[in-house]
Amino acid sequence: MTELEKLKAGLEYNFYDKEVAGIKGNALKKCQILNSIDPMDNEKQLAAIKDLFGTVKNNASVQPFFNCDNGKNIHVGEDFLANYNVTILDIAEVRIGDYCMIGPNTLITTVGHPISLKG
Repeated sequence: MTELEKLKAGLEYNFYDKEVAGIKGNALKKCQILNSIDPMDNEKQLAAIKDLFGTVKNNASVQPFFNCDNGKNIHVGEDFLANYNVTILDIAEVRIGDYCMIGPNTLITTVGHPISLKG
């Protein structure tokens, strides 16, 4: 089983695996692009959000500074807003419904870490 297959199965995986690290690196690059877009350029911002997220309905807005682990595991509904400094650690799927606004400095996480010394 590859490290990416382990990740997708919810098993412990090697964070430093090239394939896994490549996905995170790609998401970080896309977040950097999104965060650098002129806040008044709604069309360019929406295009960047659609490129980063797995599913986007209409009228999505993400304020800087946004970060995520994968991006493609994030699915948002109609009229979505992520306010300033939102982080979504989307190792697993994150589904956010219609008409949802996420407040500033919010962390949504699907990440878990071993808590046993035997881990």
